[in-house]
Amino acid sequence: MKLPTYFCWTRFGTEAGQAIDQILWRKEQERSANCGLFFWGIGNALGPSIEELLRKTTNPEVLFSPIKSVPRSVDSQPVGVVAWTAAETFRGEQFSLPEQTLVTSRYDPNAPRVSSYALVCFSSVPLNKASCEGQQIAPATLRNLRTGRPIGASQVTAIVESVDAITEKSPTYEVVIRAKLAEPYFLRLRNPLALPRPEKTADWEEAVREMWSHRLAGFNRQPAATNQRVLS
Repeated sequence: MKLPTYFCWTRFGTEAGQAIDQILWRKEQERSANCGLFFWGIGNALGPSIEELLRKTTNPEVLFSPIKSVPRSVDSQPVGVVAWTAAETFRGEQFSLPEQTLVTSRYDPNAPRVSSYALVCFSSVPLNKASCEGQQIAPATLRNLRTGRPIGASQVTAIVESVDAITEKSPTYEVVIRAKLAEPYFLRLRNPLALPRPEKTADWEEAVREMWSHRLAGFNRQPAATNQRVLS
């Protein structure tokens, strides 16, 4: 299967204390519980680029590739981790996250963030079957959709146009998931909630229930510095 001409490309790796295989397992639990829908946290705003993508295609897709670099210590051993409990669309409309959803990110109390972002994704098949075997993406063959500029090395997530064919000399990334972007496509996340973590990886359903029970009970404490390990 060929690459789309216009699509969202995101590179991911160890984040919020979880390795790639743990993240993919957790997102598959979420996808299965939400009838195919899963929410993928990212670090940068894409609103205007998402609007441009929707002008170019009625079937927007998102392709996922593992990062090749060694994880940074702030990602593998973060000071803290939060779950995001509120959301709004890129048009500013309030959006209710499903109660089977858990979007997390690392959190530094010395440089606190009040918002984060997420892609709204859909796959009708399990994520380990949602890839295109052997498909590769070469950053050199892509351009940012709105600006026409090359993809920067630090651009982890971007809305892109495929402009050239891959050559033998083009460094490439493997596509491990190919999914659809579903309405409302992109979210700004708010109201972070600190998550403690036991020594072993917690049960996903238990973690989700705990997070939402705190929120629904009006548990609204701000994330604070902690020496505890945390669940992502």
